[in-house]
Amino acid sequence: MSQHKHIHPAPVSAGRQIATALALAGLASFSLPAIAADYVGINDLGASRDNQDGSGASGSYATSIGTWTKASGLASTAVGSRANAGAESAVAIGASADATGSAAIALGEESAASANADTAIGRKSKATGGQSTAIGSGAAASGNLSSAIGAGSTASGIRSLASGSGASATAGSATAIGTEAQATATSATGVGAKAQATAISSSAYGYNSTASATYATALGNKATASGTASTAVGSEANAGGKYSSAFGEYSNAAGDASVAIGAQSSAASNQSVAIGRNAKATDENSVALGANSATAAAVGTSSATVNGITYGGFAGAAPVGTVSVGDTGAERTITNVAAGRITSTSTDAINGSQLYQVANQIDNNSTQINNINNRIDDMDKDLRAGIAGATAIAFLQRPNEAGKSMVSAAVGGYRGEQALALGYATNSDNNKWSTKVGLGIDTQKNINWGGSVGYQW
Repeated sequence: MSQHKHIHPAPVSAGRQIATALALAGLASFSLPAIAADYVGINDLGASRDNQDGSGASGSYATSIGTWTKASGLASTAVGSRANAGAESAVAIGASADATGSAAIALGEESAASANADTAIGRKSKATGGQSTAIGSGAAASGNLSSAIGAGSTASGIRSLASGSGASATAGSATAIGTEAQATATSATGVGAKAQATAISSSAYGYNSTASATYATALGNKATASGTASTAVGSEANAGGKYSSAFGEYSNAAGDASVAIGAQSSAASNQSVAIGRNAKATDENSVALGANSATAAAVGTSSATVNGITYGGFAGAAPVGTVSVGDTGAERTITNVAAGRITSTSTDAINGSQLYQVANQIDNNSTQINNINNRIDDMDKDLRAGIAGATAIAFLQRPNEAGKSMVSAAVGGYRGEQALALGYATNSDNNKWSTKVGLGIDTQKNINWGGSVGYQW
């Protein structure tokens, strides 16, 4: 035997309760024909239940439909077994739905809206924060002005938002959007399945992304930003240093204020920069520029020795870092470099044209020096040959007797040069006067000559 009952117009009928509610709402002229009797059914399992006589609608202008339902607030509405609308304009619809806040709405089995203007929609959903909204099975919005949307979602912070199955926003102004997304600190934002923003004003966007430091931002699949004010963008990008930035798949900025740009790039030391795929900046204050580039420790140069000559007084002799555009065995040239300043204190880069001018001047100087050297060599040879010539003339002979004449030849040599001399000498008949002349030629083809006249007594 069916236990569903058609409720006919009578003190206990649902039709009477609806008609009464409409009349109180100013719709007394609205008539309920057979629809009230034929299309409203309440199954009381064949036994008398609370509210059978409509006493559950105890609030002015209240509506109570169902067994054990209670509508005690002004203009409140309770529909469903054990539904309770306990405040002004509250609406509770569903088995054991409970709306106890003013203008609160609880819709769904065991749903609850307990503070003013709360809205809970879904089985066991809970909106308890005041003007909060919980939508979805087991959703809970306990923070003032908070919203939880999705099965098992939680919004417990003031003005927080959790949207997605299992999403959780537990701090003021926190936002979690996505399955199991979490935003657990003030103004934190986590968007994406399992995204986690756990520090003040941190932001995580993407599947399983994590922003765990203040002002940190992680964007991408499994991206991680764990340094203060750090930024990680790209699949599994990691920014671990304070104020660091990592852009690109598997990029890693581990040093404070470091920057890594490019897939698999790494800036491991403080204030280091790596730009390019697989670029590695492992030294502090250094830059690796270009794919596969790598830095090395900076080496200061205060002096240099070239061809046995030492040059010093170099500016910039104590570098704090280095810039690398390649790696050992994978060097690169740098082009389009403007001419640098050339002064005693300049630390500018010098381009090829400047070096060309220096080299050209050195060539010119070398030519002039070579010419001077050649001239000096020639003079040296001439000098040595001249000494040889003078020596040869000095050794020319003269006669010893009065009235005699002599022709003689002599040779001379000095440091590799030689000379030949021919001479003529004569004595007067009284042997008072003596005359001598000589002519010489050396190996440098120089001709020297000499002559003398003497008187003796």
